[in-house]
Amino acid sequence: MVGTQPGQYPQAAKDALGVAIQAAKAVNDNASATQSQVDSAATALGSAVDNFKAAVIKSADMNNDGSINVGDLAMVAYHYGKDSTSADWVTAKAADLNGDNKIDILDLAIVAVKILE
Repeated sequence: MVGTQPGQYPQAAKDALGVAIQAAKAVNDNASATQSQVDSAATALGSAVDNFKAAVIKSADMNNDGSINVGDLAMVAYHYGKDSTSADWVTAKAADLNGDNKIDILDLAIVAVKILE
């Protein structure tokens, strides 16, 4: 579902996935498509699906206590500076609220804005 709430997807992510699906369909419908074209379309579609899944809007309620507060901000701050190459990324990625594979000021800002709402 497209929207701005946790569990929803941005319209841009949906649009990008749609473009990749249409491109893959075009190759599929082309009876003279080469194996290279099929492989390339499959790879592009797989990447688009991965990007779409990563674009899901996450909740800023990091500790799942039903409210967004300074505790949630502290949890994101604890992981500040980590990225997908960090040894503890499996745990830290929960604080990557904008899905860009790094914990930075944007993730802190997401929580801060939610606290003020």
